[in-house]
Amino acid sequence: MIGVGMRGQSNLDILAKRDDVEIVAFADPSRRMLDNAQKILAKNNRTNAKEFSNGHYDYKNLLKLKEIDAVIVSTPWEWHKIQGIEAMKAEKIVGMEVCGAIKLEDCWDFVNTYEQTGVPIFMIENVCYRRDVMSILNMVRKGMFGEVVHGQGGYEHDLRGVLFNDGPYNSGVEFGEKGFSEAKWRTQHYIDRNAELYPTYGLGSVSVMMDINRGNRLLRLSSFSSKARGLHEYIVHHPKSGENHPNAKVKF
Repeated sequence: MIGVGMRGQSNLDILAKRDDVEIVAFADPSRRMLDNAQKILAKNNRTNAKEFSNGHYDYKNLLKLKEIDAVIVSTPWEWHKIQGIEAMKAEKIVGMEVCGAIKLEDCWDFVNTYEQTGVPIFMIENVCYRRDVMSILNMVRKGMFGEVVHGQGGYEHDLRGVLFNDGPYNSGVEFGEKGFSEAKWRTQHYIDRNAELYPTYGLGSVSVMMDINRGNRLLRLSSFSSKARGLHEYIVHHPKSGENHPNAKVKF
């Protein structure tokens, strides 16, 4: 596993319950997250995994292990392409957490690497495998809705307590080095990029139901954005901050 933060630990907790999986090694620069991951193994009567914690690039040494068949990448988004492609070149099958790619050319880099190496990469979009979503997919495939000609989905999730915190989630308005978990890295994307940063929730499940990239395909994509106001308002009205807090001056 490359990355054993909160999402990585969620994946690990599932893997540790399977009798067909051997969990060999973790790569993560955070001592706190590594300790939590090892506790998950102990709780499931597993032996400790090898650790690669010497900075951000020690995952390269994990990829050298001969006993590893596959890796799950659960790191911040900006690391996904480089780690995914290096794993494929090291002949490790990749389970890639979303979003996987930031730019369209990143997607082609994955395709080209697969064609060069023959090593598979699979996108782990968790909502596609949620029980209620799979139930609807089953109904679609049984023809219970007739011919499906329109789909609607979205990422309807108030993330502000994740994007801003002082330690645990929902605890303050800090981000970057002062933040916890995703607030350390994810919030910066809302400053640097004007985009739908997590499109796979709505698009992934609907695409499967409508056979997108399975015979059908997208020809055109239009994207629109409203003014960014929610993050600023959260900071201004949070009981720990207010309009004079330094982060209230940040333009999202």
